[in-house]
Amino acid sequence: MMEFLDQLLSFNLDRETVFGLFQQSLVFIVGMTAILASLGVILCATPIYSALYLIGNMVCLALLFLLFNAEFLAVVQVVVYAGAVMILFLFIIALLGARKEPRDLSFQNLMGLGFVGLLFCELLLTMAVGETQPVQGQATPEVVQQVGSAKAIGIELFSNHIIPFELASLLLLVAAVGIISLAKFTYKPLRKRTRT
Repeated sequence: MMEFLDQLLSFNLDRETVFGLFQQSLVFIVGMTAILASLGVILCATPIYSALYLIGNMVCLALLFLLFNAEFLAVVQVVVYAGAVMILFLFIIALLGARKEPRDLSFQNLMGLGFVGLLFCELLLTMAVGETQPVQGQATPEVVQQVGSAKAIGIELFSNHIIPFELASLLLLVAAVGIISLAKFTYKPLRKRTRT
């Protein structure tokens, strides 16, 4: 490995350029894996496999957060989303029974594909705009470090956004109770009485 780096450095490339190219290629590989996993979520007919593809997508997003030095967001992505929420999804899918969905080309599917295409075009437009610029003015490295810390996120979440946070937890609780009640009680349609 060191011989390879020495050969690269002999071509008048400094270490920062080599590691920058390596990071960009790693971001590209992880990003393409995330895109392929998201396509697996959409195109897979079996719900269990779709949920597993979604877990793979969330792990790829956590890796992207790590590559951009957002370690706290990467850990939260893995623990909360890939860990807790997706295990809950897998439990509910297993509880309801995972049946393979038939594929048909309906108007709703075409609208969904159109929406995905529109989002892809938006992604291409954002790539054409270029990199975002840093915040101008009072954004010193100390302020950025303090704003992005776990303490600052917790203070903001549990002081200014406590009501939406609690409403989201209540919504998840109602959804879990509803799914369990749907799985426990089977629906039997009433038969019409006919007079003979």
